[in-house]
Amino acid sequence: MVKLIYNNVEIERKGLAGVSIKYGGKKICIDIVTDIECDYLLYTHNHSDHAPNVELLHNKYVISPFYGIKVQPGDTIKLDSNITVEVINAYNITKVINGSVPHPKGFGVGYVINIDGKVLYHMGDTDLIEEMAVLRNRKINILFVPIGGNTVMTPEEAADAVMLFRPIISVPIHFVNRRDFVKFRDIAQPYTQVVLL
Repeated sequence: MVKLIYNNVEIERKGLAGVSIKYGGKKICIDIVTDIECDYLLYTHNHSDHAPNVELLHNKYVISPFYGIKVQPGDTIKLDSNITVEVINAYNITKVINGSVPHPKGFGVGYVINIDGKVLYHMGDTDLIEEMAVLRNRKINILFVPIGGNTVMTPEEAADAVMLFRPIISVPIHFVNRRDFVKFRDIAQPYTQVVLL
């Protein structure tokens, strides 16, 4: 498994949109469906490719819009003396499947995690939405950006998100087609360092 190590933060991609973040002996997992032995489990929404059955989450430290510590956009949670989590809107505005929006407003979230001054943003399943503009002047070190289209941003839309935020590193998630990665990388690379995990 390929790992990214950035200023003592160790990151692995797991599954479709899952991310494991290790720092200072703590492990934060976002949208990990299997291998959920983590100190903190964060879920953006409850689609089966993003979250396990809730029975598996009993006796775990879970933050999500549907189980455990239930959050909504605007909330901030302190996980540790040096780790905070901000909850951000994540929803679709241009995607419709079989007549319905796969991720309507209020269904899911994204997370901005601050670890000792290092800022990581997992966008969740979303389009590029106006509420994200509040983050445009924040220094984002690592952006986990969905690029697969269909129910999330297309590679081109994801590149627009990179141009808005100008993160140091962008890790594409939520894609299965390598062509989507190549297209995203080729557009976004001048504005960020794209890392494939």
